[in-house]
Amino acid sequence: MLPLKKSNKWLGVFIFYALLIFVALLTTRFVLGSEIFGRYILGLIIIAMVSAFIPCVGGFLGKRIFFILYTISALIGVLYMFYVVLGNTAPGWGDLTSIIGYLFIVGVGAVLALITEIIVYLFKTK
Repeated sequence: MLPLKKSNKWLGVFIFYALLIFVALLTTRFVLGSEIFGRYILGLIIIAMVSAFIPCVGGFLGKRIFFILYTISALIGVLYMFYVVLGNTAPGWGDLTSIIGYLFIVGVGAVLALITEIIVYLFKTK
């Protein structure tokens, strides 16, 4: 299902991944009724591109476990973002707490995915 190692198809995966995250980020801003400025959209694009670039580079280099675990953490982060926004769990701070929560969950997921990839590598070499 995932493209092969060093395949050009990873560029398409990256574009789809970044677009999906950007739409999720933008949707939460609309739900909150935030004013959307050009600089704000640029910031969301940067967050989405970096968040998509990390797992796609891992997948491009053949680290499928890293890609899958990172993607799961990104999905959990997006769900948490919508939970904060739709549940109004942080009135007045929903925009900030939702993005920070997303970035924190994705960061923890990236570290856990990297550790898992290292453990798998060590088991394969022994």
